[in-house]
Amino acid sequence: MKGKNVFSKKEIELIESLIIKRCKAEKAQQKTIRSKMRDLGFYGSDFGISDMTIDKFHRLIDNGEIQISDGKRLVNQSAVVVEKMALPLGRKQMRTGLQAWFGENPKVLILGTFPGEKSLAAQAYYQNKSHNSFFKIMENLFERPMGMSDKEFITSNRIALWDCMKEADREGSLDTNIQGYAPNDIDGFLVAHPSISAVILNGTGETTKVFEQNFSADSLKWNCKIISLPSTSNSLGKPFEEKLQLWKVVKEIVESKF
Repeated sequence: MKGKNVFSKKEIELIESLIIKRCKAEKAQQKTIRSKMRDLGFYGSDFGISDMTIDKFHRLIDNGEIQISDGKRLVNQSAVVVEKMALPLGRKQMRTGLQAWFGENPKVLILGTFPGEKSLAAQAYYQNKSHNSFFKIMENLFERPMGMSDKEFITSNRIALWDCMKEADREGSLDTNIQGYAPNDIDGFLVAHPSISAVILNGTGETTKVFEQNFSADSLKWNCKIISLPSTSNSLGKPFEEKLQLWKVVKEIVESKF
């Protein structure tokens, strides 16, 4: 065996970031990226896998071929602190989130925490419109043709919507009521949609906290900006015009040539 099979959590995150970068890189760049993996002591050939992917890497961890020295483990293909996942997913108040909304070649991925009850009932994002200004902000940034559905309006502007949480143990709609959760595979989504150049976190509080607990900024920053913006929820005591000014970055990124 040329390399090693025990890594620290930090090394695991760095290897993940390099795997994601290699999957997106041109062939001429891949050799340099593999060399950086070997510098960390990771050789895919040790495990009979020449072209490593995130899924294959996580399977090596799940089956014990790769071990993490500081006692952390990977759950649902994302780095998760074990204590956060202590509650079982079969609880009475367990809710399943929504599928991601995306169209052709999205440039921005906007992440919330978890949908409210109205959104879950409608199977559509940000449906409690009297208490959340998300669509009001988007309609100030982009022209919305009459009769266009919420989903088509968002995806036609090269925006993808999703949440940090795949499932949540929650009573009611408040994030503060969440007792346990399982994260979505954000890393895998970005690998599948390399056109995305920025991840927007809808909320500098809970959404950003959950994102930072579960997803390695090191593994995403190779190709994506991570931007935390004030929540579009009206419970945040910030004037609408002030929020709108900050959210204009979404339009700037969508309309950029890069």
